[in-house]
Amino acid sequence: MPHSPTSNRLIPLAVYFASAFILHLIWEVMQMPLFESGDAPFLSTFWMCFKATATGDMLFMLTLFLTVVIIHKDLWWLSDSTSYSHPGTWIIQVIVGALLAVSFELWAVHVVNRWVYASMPVLPIIGVGLTPLLQMTLIPIASTLFSWKILKHE
Repeated sequence: MPHSPTSNRLIPLAVYFASAFILHLIWEVMQMPLFESGDAPFLSTFWMCFKATATGDMLFMLTLFLTVVIIHKDLWWLSDSTSYSHPGTWIIQVIVGALLAVSFELWAVHVVNRWVYASMPVLPIIGVGLTPLLQMTLIPIASTLFSWKILKHE
């Protein structure tokens, strides 16, 4: 049975968000020892990471996705192979991802004391963790690349 145009558009979208979820979850678990509750039992640590990924990280991914929608004026930009050659596709995800990470970390660490860094490498001057910043700049790019690979090999 042939795919409809809508289902062909949904495949890169599903890959984008599914790969983002998996990568964020792995990242959250891997960076947990850098925080002060990082030595908690694995199941409770994993559950905290799962909730952080399902709520915060995926909300940030949706924000990034919609920001690129605005740039391309196209909800289905992931299905348009020309969007991958547009510098805005890549640059805006890095810039907005970095802004989201820095602002959220500043709020979480310095305003509401939601978590505390233990051995986290911290960026001088702004005082936020390096790994959350890298997480919100690298994973969106990786998810976009995965979507592009799926589109090219359909």
